[in-house]
Amino acid sequence: MSLKTDLLQALPFTEHELTMLIATAPRRYKEYTIEKRRRPERRNIAQPTPEIKTLQRWLSKNVLSKFPIHASATAYRKDVGLSANVSPHLGNRFLLKIDFKNFFPSIESDDLVAYLEKKAELTNDDCYILTQILFKKNVEKGKLTLAVGAPSSPQVSNILLFQFDEAVSNYCLAHNIAYTRYADDLSFSTSTPVILRDCLSVVRKIIQDLPYPKLVINEEKTVETSKKRGRRITGLTITNDDTISIGRLQKRKLRVLIHRFKTGNLDACEQESLRGYLAFLNSVEPKHVERLKISFGVDTLALLL
Repeated sequence: MSLKTDLLQALPFTEHELTMLIATAPRRYKEYTIEKRRRPERRNIAQPTPEIKTLQRWLSKNVLSKFPIHASATAYRKDVGLSANVSPHLGNRFLLKIDFKNFFPSIESDDLVAYLEKKAELTNDDCYILTQILFKKNVEKGKLTLAVGAPSSPQVSNILLFQFDEAVSNYCLAHNIAYTRYADDLSFSTSTPVILRDCLSVVRKIIQDLPYPKLVINEEKTVETSKKRGRRITGLTITNDDTISIGRLQKRKLRVLIHRFKTGNLDACEQESLRGYLAFLNSVEPKHVERLKISFGVDTLALLL
């Protein structure tokens, strides 16, 4: 059975509608920009239309889920929380962080085709459908690339970086280095002095040697730090006693928001945001939630959890 037949049976589109959607999918995006955290630049977001989003989600669940993702890739995985990207680094004194530049737009439809030729028994028509639905027309590059904003992009990137993650993990295992990757954020840690200095050149060499994807390191965001200077990974802090924390600044902001909630000065939208953050806090630092119950009362926190 072809992929197109599967889509027709599973989703409420006629054959004509589906054919038109597949043909025009790379152009069916609404583009806008948002501010980057702590940086003056803006991030480009491309939201697929509801129809394309429906197709992408179906492909993610029924096709992409069959392909392997490396254990070191911790982002956007079912039942894998943000703390999974940090916990392998607990107990290590030295930390190196590397970031990829323009991560999703660097991954092209040709990369997926090259992967599928070796990994899956799919027809040319099936490959065409996948690349059309999963990738956006990048006018600047003149190619189809992953979009920041498409629900399937994170999964596609994890699949296509399996070889990269495997190569980096093998090097790190041989040198007693912990390695995790959260999308475009790479983290390396060890307690052996100096050993992390070679990681950057090793990552460059692996990128150069692999046929796809052709990624570029953002040199400006490469950071070396240590237990003495503070260790933060994907927004979480590793404390001096090697536990995971949201950090002092976030805790202060959280207390202000809970006080405003308790005094009736938080609107509905802010309340939902606060509930979401408390749920996140409960998953990474549950002991602090217990402290908040003592400070603000069990009844108040019960309304938010």
